[in-house]
Amino acid sequence: GVVMGELWVNYAELADAIGEDGAEKLCRAVGGVSTYIPRTQPEGSPLCGVIGTERMRRLCSAFGGLRVTLPNRRRSEPSKVRIARLLESGKAPGAVALEIGVTERYVRMIASRCKIGSGGSGGRGSVCRPD
Repeated sequence: GVVMGELWVNYAELADAIGEDGAEKLCRAVGGVSTYIPRTQPEGSPLCGVIGTERMRRLCSAFGGLRVTLPNRRRSEPSKVRIARLLESGKAPGAVALEIGVTERYVRMIASRCKIGSGGSGGRGSVCRPD
């Protein structure tokens, strides 16, 4: 839920704002912790050291002036891998999105990147399988 001035940002929204690399770094650093995003002077934020000034500017323009709680990405398996597995097991993108806590658009993005459900990948192997 959203308390006054408190925003829960999911990974897909964050990746939309600052790119996946930035989102990954940021969630590793402050995931699960309520973090204030400054509205101005992004250069002065300690988060700059985590994601760099350019991404910090984008973060401020998206969420400046808010306290945000970012997803905690310290779980053992990245959600991309879990998304790929669930899709391969035949789950619908909407159901996968709910289960993982991302947007359905993000799930579809992963699906198209992994060529899951397109049938034409030749054989069983999915590109997304981790070693």
